[in-house]
Amino acid sequence: MKHNNEVKGVRSIGGHRLRVVFTDGYIGDIDLWPLFANPRGPMSAPLKDAEFFQRVTVEPDLSVPTWPNGYDICADVMRYYCELGRVATPEELETYFAIDPQPADGALTLNDKPNS
Repeated sequence: MKHNNEVKGVRSIGGHRLRVVFTDGYIGDIDLWPLFANPRGPMSAPLKDAEFFQRVTVEPDLSVPTWPNGYDICADVMRYYCELGRVATPEELETYFAIDPQPADGALTLNDKPNS
């Protein structure tokens, strides 16, 4: 996990929408239908069914949303989805969670102002 988010509680709020409560008190609602509309494999296929989807719980040892077949979503990814207000594209996830290498000389670059 990049940001050490942990899910404290989760519940279905209809369809493929969840209300997710994080241990820091942040609460987010997210529609996960885009993840399951076209399942990519045997773990995600059952989640297309709304009744199965609604059986979500929090995996106590990992603090992540989990379904009865063992499918889970990383708490950091879930937090990003909630803050974004939608499921992110794979490219957005890759960019957001990319680890920027430290320059060899240890200098930090601030990108908030154009270079002169």
